[in-house]
Amino acid sequence: MFFSEEMVSEIIEKNDIVDIISQYMNLKKRGRNYIGLCPFHSEKTPSFSVSQDKQLFYCFGCGEGGNVSTFIQKIERMTYPESLRFLAEKAGIKIEDTANKEDLEKAKRKQLLFRINKEAARFFYNNLSGNREAMKYLSNRGLSMGTIKKFGLGFSPDNWDSLKNFLSSKSLKLEAAYSAGLLVKKNNNEGYYDRFRNRVMFPIIDLKGNVIAFGGRVLDDSKPKYLNSPDTPIYNKGYNIYGLNLVKGIRDLRNIIVVEGYMDAISLHQYGINNAVASLGTAFTEHQARLLKRFANEIIIAYDSDAAGQNATLRGLSILEKEGCTVKVLRLPKGKDPDEYIRKEGLESFKRLVDNSMSLIDYKIFNLKNGINMENIEDRIKFIKQLANVMQTIDSPAETDAYIKKYSKEMQISEEAVYDELNRLKKKHTNGNNRHNIVDRTAVANNAELKKSINGEIIAEKKLINICIQNENKANYIFSRVTADYFNLPIHRRIAEIINLKIKEGKLISAGEIIIHLENEEDRKKAAEVFNIEITSHDLELMDSYIDKLLQAHIRKRIGELTKLMNEYYENGDRDKSNEIFKEIMELQKKKK
Repeated sequence: MFFSEEMVSEIIEKNDIVDIISQYMNLKKRGRNYIGLCPFHSEKTPSFSVSQDKQLFYCFGCGEGGNVSTFIQKIERMTYPESLRFLAEKAGIKIEDTANKEDLEKAKRKQLLFRINKEAARFFYNNLSGNREAMKYLSNRGLSMGTIKKFGLGFSPDNWDSLKNFLSSKSLKLEAAYSAGLLVKKNNNEGYYDRFRNRVMFPIIDLKGNVIAFGGRVLDDSKPKYLNSPDTPIYNKGYNIYGLNLVKGIRDLRNIIVVEGYMDAISLHQYGINNAVASLGTAFTEHQARLLKRFANEIIIAYDSDAAGQNATLRGLSILEKEGCTVKVLRLPKGKDPDEYIRKEGLESFKRLVDNSMSLIDYKIFNLKNGINMENIEDRIKFIKQLANVMQTIDSPAETDAYIKKYSKEMQISEEAVYDELNRLKKKHTNGNNRHNIVDRTAVANNAELKKSINGEIIAEKKLINICIQNENKANYIFSRVTADYFNLPIHRRIAEIINLKIKEGKLISAGEIIIHLENEEDRKKAAEVFNIEITSHDLELMDSYIDKLLQAHIRKRIGELTKLMNEYYENGDRDKSNEIFKEIMELQKKKK
């Protein structure tokens, strides 16, 4: 669905943020704003503020913020387009689908497959209680009737045509049931038979509550132990997460535990670990990582402790890290999976494993130590080289130092040896150039005047942005004296660009409107924080002073750029060009205060 800028503006404008948020939480008027307990983190004292004037919310506790669309995305766990459609329906705004005939046919076809899967799930569920062996199997796995119902578990009869006949009785097309992966074509292509027979059935449900596929497990030791739906027009295992439809409703969700199998996830839920999901196979994908990140930033992988599980863990870690998640690993005793462990050792023991989950770096180093004989000099050298490779991936010098101290002591290797190897790798990766753009943090920290100046400029940028939102005439005046390039912080510069664009287009300048144009969630949160300051009459009196701070900062920056350029021309022997730039620098120096 495509939403034009005009339609987005109308949707945001017709959904008052106070009215919408009040439907989810209690807000109390305090001054010009409304406050309440943040729905996105636990707190006892209200730190969640809503501005009706600016049509924004911001939490001083957890930093969440944005406009009405951002709030709906967070609270309803929706994508941006889904939130707009949701708000449009609330405001009675009709959205015209511009889909062509082919797209409409595909949508109609998908709805049919959803219906067929739903009927199949009911069929399997209703069969379960009548099969003693299936009920005994689930009972032996420790599952209560409440858990069985929660996950919609069922049973497929040991017949070739039970489901086929049931779907026919519902006047559902068998060809469509074949497309849904429930039936298999006979060898002669004349007719169909049931894919799932004599198996405990696990329906796979998407975030909207649609049954999209099934997994089936045998009751004995026959092969294959698990049989899963093939990819269909409504199901691709690399795009879905088992159990996420249940986890998405948890308030204050701190993290998500990812296991391999259906029973692992279900057993954890049985014991009250309700943030567990399964990855529908060990081949974790980028799409699954993005899906998880919508609901929690911290992801704990708890795959089996066997070799296949550990290899899958490493692949999953790298994919999750690439998507910006904080990733941890729950280490299970050898030969155990989450289902076995929690049934044997109990809830408290499993919680301790969760609390002691390893960070990504610790897990990588843990794997390096496997098979290392510290009495063997070749093994020690190998470990140093591999440890230095891992250390290269850490951006923080303090974090690098802490890890090197920890593991050099633990492995009885000198810190100097690890640092030497790390420096060797850095030199190699920079073709022998050992200049790494190291910032002299001590010098900067000790330069109080420089820090004071930078802080003053940042405050001035925030004040000017909020003056623009409050007063259109003053916005015109501000941007007649400075451009967006004069704003130093990237988020301030981007906001300034949008304000300048609105001025040129003669459109309304509002905080809610500006946030629409920001590309990612992090920028929207930062913008909400910028907008969450009040402008007083005193600020309006100081407006020219704020503008002057930006002008002076721009002059200093320009002098620095020209000085570098002047030196380059001088070193290359072009004295005339160097002198010409020197004169330009002198003119700028006169404008400095």
